Amino acid sequence: MKLRNKLTSQLGGISVAVIIMSFGSPAIAVDDGARTYWKQRDGTDVVSFQYLNLNMQATDSQQFDPAQFIYPNSDAEANIMLASWAHHMTLFNRASLFAVNVGGGSVGVDANIPLEFLPPGASPTFSQSASGYTDPSVQLDINLFGTSSLKSTVDLLNYEPTWTIDAAVMLALPVGEYDGDKLVNMGLNRWWGRLALPIKYHFGVFAPGYMSSFELTPSVWIFAENDDFLGQSLENDPLLQLEAHLTQDFTRTFFGSLDLLYRGGFQSEINGVEVGEELDIGDLGFTLNFQASDNLYLRTTYSSNVFGDDKLNSSLIRLQLVYGWHRLTENSRKLTTGHH
Repeated sequence: MKLRNKLTSQLGGISVAVIIMSFGSPAIAVDDGARTYWKQRDGTDVVSFQYLNLNMQATDSQQFDPAQFIYPNSDAEANIMLASWAHHMTLFNRASLFAVNVGGGSVGVDANIPLEFLPPGASPTFSQSASGYTDPSVQLDINLFGTSSLKSTVDLLNYEPTWTIDAAVMLALPVGEYDGDKLVNMGLNRWWGRLALPIKYHFGVFAPGYMSSFELTPSVWIFAENDDFLGQSLENDPLLQLEAHLTQDFTRTFFGSLDLLYRGGFQSEINGVEVGEELDIGDLGFTLNFQASDNLYLRTTYSSNVFGDDKLNSSLIRLQLVYGWHRLTENSRKLTTGHH
């Protein structure tokens, strides 16, 4: 039964696991997502389109993070559209993937900013909005342990992961929409990136309808200097992030996940002087993923902060569509269904 389930999955379509891309979003409060780092056959391509609605109420908080639309004494709402392309491949005889991410949207902020965050003469009370493209990004992920190359159907049939460890590097390009005279922007006007160590433990039968996993991704975000922040210089300490998911197949075409995301650090300095408080945000949420066909996946996610700074309230809603394919797999399905 196990072999037949796996054979049908691999020859009939990409239904064991399709990477769900969320890398490099403009609001880095957004997590990578459950089962993001599951590997597929060498040559598999995946495209993802997602809508994100992010609400931040920091009316009593002194945390300050323009990258996540967090401003002291503020109320912010962002609506973002993201598109991603990922390609599964083999590097150094290890299963790997390369991803490109672009996005755009709008954000609106109502705030009463403390004067320490503003240049002389600026009004602390304002309503600002921004729209346009976000900073695009690229990411490379390479498995270090637990997943060797997956170049053939035989490799996939023999693939029985338990512990897996990856290394991931992401870099964002500072070309998003930015106005140095505004506090609220879509781009960051600086280079930024992330180093991550995705860790997974697979348990249960590794076949559609039976799969379970625990996933843990510690990472650090690093930001260069923004030398045009209201005519001043903005610098930040690294942002430390911990993401976790507990996933479970409910049926062959439906899985769910309990999600956790914690962010800390990221102390801000304006002209070399510390302002605001370090980030201290912990989110809990859930993900539901439905496989509509061999290639098409639909996903929804909801999360909200429930620990950390109790003066900050945030919520995230994600709606996502994912399509994946492999040329040889598509040809195999045509043959098994009698199409030439």
